[in-house]
Amino acid sequence: MSLKKVKWALAVVFLLVLLVHPVYGEINIKSKTGNLMASPLEELKKTVVFLGRISPDGKPRILATGFLVNVRGTYHLLTAKHVIMNHATGHFLDKDLLAFFNLKSGGVTVRSIAEIKDRFNIEWVFHSDSTVDIAIIPFMLDPAEDDVRVVSDNLFLDTKHLHELYDVFFLSYQPGIEPKGCIDPIVRTGTISLLKGDKSFYIDASAFPGNTGSPVFLRPSPIRFRGQGFTIGDDPLGGKFIGIIGEYLPYQEIAVSSQTGRPRIVFEENTGLSRVWSASFIQEIIDSEPFKKQLKKVSGK
Repeated sequence: MSLKKVKWALAVVFLLVLLVHPVYGEINIKSKTGNLMASPLEELKKTVVFLGRISPDGKPRILATGFLVNVRGTYHLLTAKHVIMNHATGHFLDKDLLAFFNLKSGGVTVRSIAEIKDRFNIEWVFHSDSTVDIAIIPFMLDPAEDDVRVVSDNLFLDTKHLHELYDVFFLSYQPGIEPKGCIDPIVRTGTISLLKGDKSFYIDASAFPGNTGSPVFLRPSPIRFRGQGFTIGDDPLGGKFIGIIGEYLPYQEIAVSSQTGRPRIVFEENTGLSRVWSASFIQEIIDSEPFKKQLKKVSGK
């Protein structure tokens, strides 16, 4: 067998070990009563990776947020679709895109998205509705070296369990707070302010460029709505994964010329509302044929 074929065979074996490795740092903690509860925050932070490029001067340039999940025993990276594809042209933007995350030995490492795609002949998978701003792809992890965690797919919470006024939190890269020696996402909090009929929702929480692609979780609370009333005490929903940050909702004002009556300047502000694409959309992607086909290829099942 040629050296090239040997290297290819080893690479395939390596991918299968990393992608289908049994339970690797899953966020899946239960309380004494057996109910799912929020994991320690530092563990949840380790599910987050920063996405960006290396600038010509050799410095990292972080652009967005992504996070790691375990879908049916296989590791995947999730982020917003517009991070890796131009909506207007359909062209991919991930040629030199890198995922930045921590090492157990200390410091930060990177993994090339394009290299993973090319080496293992895999691709981003999207929702059948092209407007849904979610992208997911299998991702390589090294349990011995990488200091990360993954969100188990049994933490996904359907939108039917959500209510307006529920508190949430999300974990993000924040422009202006650049990583120094480690990847350490910030924690932002908010409230579900509007549940839309299409299973997306808005949260009363400001998001900015860089926060895109962040995982959103239901904040633990002693009060939950039940039917026509509410319960106090037990909280089986706290810590559940509920969606991914898309973009903030802008507010625009147009300055009109008093002489010509034509628009001259557009002023745009952040309303403080951010759109979240729910875990229900992600589940629909997981249940789709393109996803199943690729999953079978990488897992061998």
